[in-house]
Amino acid sequence: MPAIRGDIDELLKDAPRAVDSFYPGHWNLMGDLEREAQGVLEGDNVEKMVDFLVRVAFLKQPYRVDQQLVREKIANHPDRVRSAIRALQRVKELDYRAMDSLAKIPWFGINGGRAFNSAVMRLVRPESFGIIDWRNLAVIMVASGFECLIDPPVRLTDLSPEDVLAQKGHLTLTQVVYEEYNDALRELARRHSKKVSEIDLAIWTYSIRKQPFRIDDASRGTSTFVLKDSDRQMLFRDHKRVADRMVQDYLDGLNDIGYLSRQRVSDALRDIFTLIRNECEHFGRGKRGRLREKVNQVVSALDQAIARPAPDRFQALWKRWHGMVDPSSPTWIGISLPTEMVLEGYMVFEDFLPVKEYFESHYDPENLDPRSPFD
Repeated sequence: MPAIRGDIDELLKDAPRAVDSFYPGHWNLMGDLEREAQGVLEGDNVEKMVDFLVRVAFLKQPYRVDQQLVREKIANHPDRVRSAIRALQRVKELDYRAMDSLAKIPWFGINGGRAFNSAVMRLVRPESFGIIDWRNLAVIMVASGFECLIDPPVRLTDLSPEDVLAQKGHLTLTQVVYEEYNDALRELARRHSKKVSEIDLAIWTYSIRKQPFRIDDASRGTSTFVLKDSDRQMLFRDHKRVADRMVQDYLDGLNDIGYLSRQRVSDALRDIFTLIRNECEHFGRGKRGRLREKVNQVVSALDQAIARPAPDRFQALWKRWHGMVDPSSPTWIGISLPTEMVLEGYMVFEDFLPVKEYFESHYDPENLDPRSPFD
């Protein structure tokens, strides 16, 4: 039987800081929702339940959820919402089966995932349910970088620690995975005389200590590059190694969070365009003649995109502007800008090709919606 090799109460004391490190104000939101949960289940008030579900979805994945969009989708299914209320009213009797009715509501499991669904269960009955998250799985399975709290490791039927770390926030969390995970939490709760929700929260807090979130702009859910003078010097000495490290850190931050909303994907792409625009502008200072003229041409083109962003065109524009400075492209404007910038310690679009590939693999380039269906 697994056990926690640490001070659970000390971890719980640190939980408010850990929760708000993910998204400011979330600790208070979680407390409000837990207090409201029982009142929401009194009677068959569909409107009240819809509002509750929208807020729970935002609690679970604030960087992905557009609350108005979620509300519109859920409100289209009042009968399903009513059925979910009735199932949740009987949660002590139904246990995991209560999740089946909830799963018929958009965002709460209609495509097989149980991430949002589990958050409702935890708020309605914290004694018996926790919220599933890739970080908690990494801790209980003792994945690399998340060791030392659980002994022995928990093993799941269809999921390995390597799978968890490879997919992180993009991991599909099914009913089978959730039940095995939550059963492990229940064992730990019995062993340590805690609620399942307390074990869940302590484990999640521990995960933040082991690997803090890489979120520089919590209001948008994207990491913004800010190059310091020391970064410039390192880029000048060893461009590839330093640039690769910075880009990988950025990708790790995106993977931590998982899918982003359309607007936040657009913001993330615009952040990169802004960085390259600033790099070009800085590089062009002091340059003369034709080189300065061509650098200004690139900066002007990037300024136009940043000022009037079209979310569904960012990736196409990326290709276009890369062509402007790529000698092998038919749209080349006549300067080897990337090479000269690299030699002087500047970052260029080529450095961010893994980021471009990341967005192309996870989002539809036409509308920036996630390629994977919602939960």
